[in-house]
Amino acid sequence: MKTLICFPSSGSSSSLFAPWKLFFEQKNIALICPEYPARGRRFTDLPAKSIDALAQDMMHQLQDELKNNGDYHLFGHSLGGIVAYELALKIQQSPYKAPKSIFISSSHAPHKREETSLKSHLSDSELIVALKQIGGLKQEVLNHPELLELVLPIIRADLALNEHYQSQKKVPLSCPIITIHGTDDPIVKLDYLKEWKHYSEDYQHINWPGDHFYFQPDLERFLTTLVTSLEAVNKQD
Repeated sequence: MKTLICFPSSGSSSSLFAPWKLFFEQKNIALICPEYPARGRRFTDLPAKSIDALAQDMMHQLQDELKNNGDYHLFGHSLGGIVAYELALKIQQSPYKAPKSIFISSSHAPHKREETSLKSHLSDSELIVALKQIGGLKQEVLNHPELLELVLPIIRADLALNEHYQSQKKVPLSCPIITIHGTDDPIVKLDYLKEWKHYSEDYQHINWPGDHFYFQPDLERFLTTLVTSLEAVNKQD
């Protein structure tokens, strides 16, 4: 049974992928969504201090799955893209089998992480405007100031992780990388996204209509395409 392990964007929790679950169940694909600290069911945990620490946390959460599963893929959206990459590097240095592929969604390559207009030092009003622009805040959060007070510090902490991330060198992965770009994304530049081509000998790219959260407007069509890509990777083995 194929497994897709998903990592969410800044400020998001595993619930970002909750609408995906039924679709993948119907396709006989297991969907696993580990939770970042300081949100969701781990709301009381302290936030990760670095991308490396966050990837190590994910490694710990997934250790049973990694020990027992040789047919899994990683999907990382935005911040989740770099988390998925750093996790894959740790897996390469472990006894576990490497993922079959990694899907990097709306996320600049490691050596281009600083090239973003979404910064942790923005004022609350500036950050809210920027998040509205990319669809990063649900309306129910925007309508409740007390929820905003809880969410904004988490988003800032995640943005700081990205800002402090240091890519030492272009370390290639042993599995294919497939990047996905929303063609109207206001913060992710296509050229910087395609720099992921330096991180695998097997690189592919998908353009998709939409903004930073391009997959949400027509989710079923996107997930159908994603499943097709998963199956194509498996056939290459």
